[in-house]
Amino acid sequence: MKNSIVMVTGGAGFVGSHLVEALLANGNEVHVLDVVPLEQAKNLQEVRDHEKLHYFVGDLRKQEDIEQFWQKDASVIFHLASVVGIKHYIRDPLSLVDIVVIGTRHILTEAAKYNTKVVFSSTSEVYGKNPEVPWSEESDRVLGPTYVDRWSYATSKAVCEHMLYGMKKQSGLPFVIVRFFNVYGPRQNPDFVVSQSIYKAMRGEQPLLYDDGNMTRCFTYVEDIVRGLMMVAENPAANGEAFNLGNSVEVNMRYVIETVLEITESNAGYQEYLTEKEYGKQYEDIIRRIPQIDKAAELLGWKAEIQLEEGILKTVEWAKQNQWWLGEGGTLGTVKVSQQ
Repeated sequence: MKNSIVMVTGGAGFVGSHLVEALLANGNEVHVLDVVPLEQAKNLQEVRDHEKLHYFVGDLRKQEDIEQFWQKDASVIFHLASVVGIKHYIRDPLSLVDIVVIGTRHILTEAAKYNTKVVFSSTSEVYGKNPEVPWSEESDRVLGPTYVDRWSYATSKAVCEHMLYGMKKQSGLPFVIVRFFNVYGPRQNPDFVVSQSIYKAMRGEQPLLYDDGNMTRCFTYVEDIVRGLMMVAENPAANGEAFNLGNSVEVNMRYVIETVLEITESNAGYQEYLTEKEYGKQYEDIIRRIPQIDKAAELLGWKAEIQLEEGILKTVEWAKQNQWWLGEGGTLGTVKVSQQ
């Protein structure tokens, strides 16, 4: 995608900031909506003064904010703004539903007025705890009871997907759904498995090993995700489709932590974290989460190229150069450098 007018919600966030940088590098005029003032958006500090970056502070839940932000001549809006992280779902599930569902409804209302293509960031969580892995885009959704707050995120994102399909029937709105599988990389909040492990190891602290550490995931480096987002935006064949964007290599949580400790040369070990004790009945874990990526490969020519070990190394090297992310107490030490 080059030399276009584009919009990005959540552009000051983790994935959003990487996407904004890539879009600007390709000569696009980028309009960002976020709740964080630009001067506080550390993720965008490298491009804060870019002449083609336009920044608007607004709330997705306010239709008037969306109307003021909207660019009538934009070719696409990347709708990435959301609430992310299990602790947030459990602490305030109602705000999550409001931001994801009401916010997306406002975005789609405006998009329909101008027939603006929508690239919607969904999640692998929509598949729930379906035991039949790998999950294709047509796999059944298997969720727990509604009193378990953990499922509020999956349900909210799924409602938004239903809205997109409904808008297509009603008005022909062009859209693409992308379901992310465990994205990680530089600038991610240290609330997730990879980022939390790196953050703690580089501060001389113990990463948290959730339960027995045998749950498996397929971790996807943020650069691969950004490449996929730009592919679906510019490919007309992607319109009206949903795509899994994820790495197909399955690893368990224990391996992730051990790899981080090895790369950072940390001797801190890890600390066991029992989710049942911490969250009670408001949390249910997913044992395996594996994407089937044939559709993205065949229709888009996309597949994840950066494997976990390389991605962790790249993230650690970034953290060495950006100690603001580590905060006080960061202990960088010696980091193993890849020989490849």
